[in-house]
Amino acid sequence: MILSRHPHANPGGSAPVRGYWSGKQVVVPGGAGFIGSSVVDALVACGARVRVIDDTSSGNWERLAPHADRIDRVQADLTRLPLADTFRDADAVLNLAGRAPGLMLDDDRHERLHRENLAVADAVLSAALEAEVPRLLVVSSSCVYPDDAPVPTPELPLEGTEPEAANRGYGLAKREIEARATAAHGGGTAITIARPFNACGPRDQARGPGAHVIPSLLGRILDPAEEEIVVWGSGNQTRSFIDSRDLASGLLMLAEHHPHPEPVNVGSAEEIAMRDLVAALMQLAGIDKPTRFDTTKPEGAPRKVCDAGRLRTLTGFRPAFQLTDSLAGIVAAAKGNGRLAAGRSAR
Repeated sequence: MILSRHPHANPGGSAPVRGYWSGKQVVVPGGAGFIGSSVVDALVACGARVRVIDDTSSGNWERLAPHADRIDRVQADLTRLPLADTFRDADAVLNLAGRAPGLMLDDDRHERLHRENLAVADAVLSAALEAEVPRLLVVSSSCVYPDDAPVPTPELPLEGTEPEAANRGYGLAKREIEARATAAHGGGTAITIARPFNACGPRDQARGPGAHVIPSLLGRILDPAEEEIVVWGSGNQTRSFIDSRDLASGLLMLAEHHPHPEPVNVGSAEEIAMRDLVAALMQLAGIDKPTRFDTTKPEGAPRKVCDAGRLRTLTGFRPAFQLTDSLAGIVAAAKGNGRLAAGRSAR
């Protein structure tokens, strides 16, 4: 499948400049993950020399199979590795490692996600500073924003507010990570802080606890045992999703053009209601099931949409992929038993 370009994309699409990354030694913790593997794709395409560190707790080396002879792979727990030695020759460290919340609802998720994300981020930050890596990308999250944030949401100051309630532990961890990175900026390491919004793509096929909303919905649509699709809330709540390839390009462009710790959103303003998302997935899958919206269950924020104006001003970035095309690739990957999710995206 050939994905269409966004009607307002820059000629040739938004992409990091090959000349900047070409020949650079870049270490990507979490590079076998859903987003990390797309970042590695983009780096390899730009001519970078890439080292990936991943414990494969959620990553999968098969995602990087096309680059097997062009990247260094290190399978290890980041909190137990002498990272400073691993970073010594790096021109940049792009940290995509962490534990994403997904749709987990267990009682201890807030404490666990807070603790695990801080441990990984601190390990990478401390090692990058010790090794005096010239550039470090710290990946935060839109979950740092409060539930009553204006929509579309710009880069708000966070003082005196609480992160979104549904992902409080994760959001608190990301806020602390931002603060520590901001305090550490300077000296031999320039730090960039990105706040991504919801990502989607064919490689995101995880189901069950911790799954993201799109593969979770699609899994139920494709499951013959699921006779009815139950969606929490009214179905009128809206979200914006960015294709993982666009997110990767945006992160690289931000790391290139903005070596400063002022946080910058990375996302798309294309907005979709949950009821329309379910309908689109069913249409693409060729499956029609009754849908019930359970208004006794929480639906989260009524709207969650990215204001990426600062990113566009700094880098010229605009998403190159429309959501409908991203969804088509996700459905094709799922119906192909995940083959596209393991190392090949639908192009």
